[in-house]
Amino acid sequence: MKRALGLIFLLIVCIGSIGAVEPAAPVAPQKDHFSVWHGEKVNDPWFWLREKGSVDVLAYLNAENGYTEKMTSGLNPFVDTLYREMLGRMKQTDLSVPWRFGRYYYYNRTVEGQQYPIYCRKAAAVDMGFAEQAMEEILLDQNEMAKGLKFLSLYMGSVSSDEQKLLFCTDTTGFRQYSLFVKDLVNGQV
Repeated sequence: MKRALGLIFLLIVCIGSIGAVEPAAPVAPQKDHFSVWHGEKVNDPWFWLREKGSVDVLAYLNAENGYTEKMTSGLNPFVDTLYREMLGRMKQTDLSVPWRFGRYYYYNRTVEGQQYPIYCRKAAAVDMGFAEQAMEEILLDQNEMAKGLKFLSLYMGSVSSDEQKLLFCTDTTGFRQYSLFVKDLVNGQV
């Protein structure tokens, strides 16, 4: 009896899976590309994937993205629930711990609904403590800087010893290709 029930169950599972054909994962074609390293000839068949703007690379990446989307589409309700739960546990409008350098306290703050932090400073109080009521000076608003860009990474460098210049780097590619800038904090010019 148990064996008969087991066979019936197996038959039901097999019949149920007959129409459910999963898409095949895309496979990157191999294209010979030879280089000489330390006197040795080396083949890198996936070298062509480095050409980010090429039609072949974009087609392959789109195929991979499509495959991933099809294979994970059943997870979307869970992903949405998890995202809302994580967002609900974050304090979106927040202030970092201020640190003193010279006559100023430096900090960054985040604002609900904005993606990036805002880098600021306030003049220290007479006793060199943090003056909550002091006027805030916005050094860099990464949200403003990111307008019109797909990506912006900002590395907050350092302030000059006379506290009038700010050194910082930005990356708009995502490949750590930083551009170096100096902002004059007196007149706001970069």
